[in-house]
Amino acid sequence: MVTLLRTARAALFVAGTASSVLHAQGLEGDSPHSWLVQNNASYVMVDSDQTGWLNGGFGKLRYDESQPSLTFDRLLIEYRGALTPTLRAHVVVDYMDDGSSGFDLQEGYLEWRPVPRSANRHRFKLGAFYPRLSLENIAPGWDTPFSISSSAINTWIAEELKLLGMEWTLQRRIGGPGSPHELEVFAALYYGNDPTGTLLAWKGWGVHDRQTRWNEQLPLPPTPQLQAGSRLRENQNPWAEPFLEIDHAPGYLAGIEWRYARQASIQIARYDNHTDPTISADGQYGWDTYFDQLALQISLPWNLGLMAQWMTGNTKMGNYIPFFGSHAVDNDYDARYVMLTRMQDGHRFTVRYDDFSVDNLDGLPMDDNDESGDALTLAYIYDYSRNLQLAVEWLQVDSVRPAREYIGLPSSSTETMVRAQLRWKLLDHSD
Repeated sequence: MVTLLRTARAALFVAGTASSVLHAQGLEGDSPHSWLVQNNASYVMVDSDQTGWLNGGFGKLRYDESQPSLTFDRLLIEYRGALTPTLRAHVVVDYMDDGSSGFDLQEGYLEWRPVPRSANRHRFKLGAFYPRLSLENIAPGWDTPFSISSSAINTWIAEELKLLGMEWTLQRRIGGPGSPHELEVFAALYYGNDPTGTLLAWKGWGVHDRQTRWNEQLPLPPTPQLQAGSRLRENQNPWAEPFLEIDHAPGYLAGIEWRYARQASIQIARYDNHTDPTISADGQYGWDTYFDQLALQISLPWNLGLMAQWMTGNTKMGNYIPFFGSHAVDNDYDARYVMLTRMQDGHRFTVRYDDFSVDNLDGLPMDDNDESGDALTLAYIYDYSRNLQLAVEWLQVDSVRPAREYIGLPSSSTETMVRAQLRWKLLDHSD
């Protein structure tokens, strides 16, 4: 963990130093640069019989009924700049009222875009960054401009997936200059994410807008197998640290995307943390976690946009146990969503439906990780001005998780949240 944090903070230092250099150059008009400081605050009403996952329960939302109605969601600081005509820097730090520390790094990387010498255009990214899988989270700070919460798929990415390594991208227009068809191939090698799968297995899916920091310790629910004295607790702290490097072997991400002008795109991707599930370190198990993803985006008439993503994979931990016919913990998982959104004259309306599940494949006693559920999200966003935005969201999550019965709760739960969020840009400067 110490090595990972040092590397992540080094990436922030490099990009921050680049920022200072760039700022000095920008004053002379030599280089473009931009800063964004944005503050989000909400009024929240929650109806739920669950303790929130950040409070150690099985809740699917960011907040539960114990939270105050007025919340300070996030203070975001983002820097983008061109150090040279081909080298760019990107740094994101933030502060959250439910964060485990003060300001912390979310992303910090350098991106090199060499001058094309053929029809192929290459990009290289080095540092700490999110995997390029989300259709939703395209706003500054990896936020979504379509709603307040993210889909279950991208909520999980925000909880447990972040890459510390290098990414290569190749873009090529198909059919010659002016053709609307474009093909993009991408691949990444990274370290970290060895405990990724811990939250998905023992907490389950969620639907919210919170992003895990590099050094956070996220609480695990009070299931019997995670209590003091149990076999699993011998090497597992009562919290998850999803970005640790344990087995010192890199994971990978690879995919291909086809785009037709600005009208349609299809992406197919594969993620594999390539972790040894039989080892542990620093109070965390290694989880062998992989998934395949299919993503689709289409522009429709009447300013409508359609998005859909589907993810399916497996996560496992521990030695193979012949009696069970599986590893100690072994889960298939699956999630999908469909979103319809419309933007007109500064008003955006969005509806999203999520479906998610975890299929418990092992026979470990008192550790049933089965789960099924769905969620419906209705969101309205109004751009009052360039620096002020109002968002209102109604979110309902229905889920069935038998492990709740271990602590005397019904397996089925319905959680509803109504949330009004004010987003204002304290600084939005670009040249």
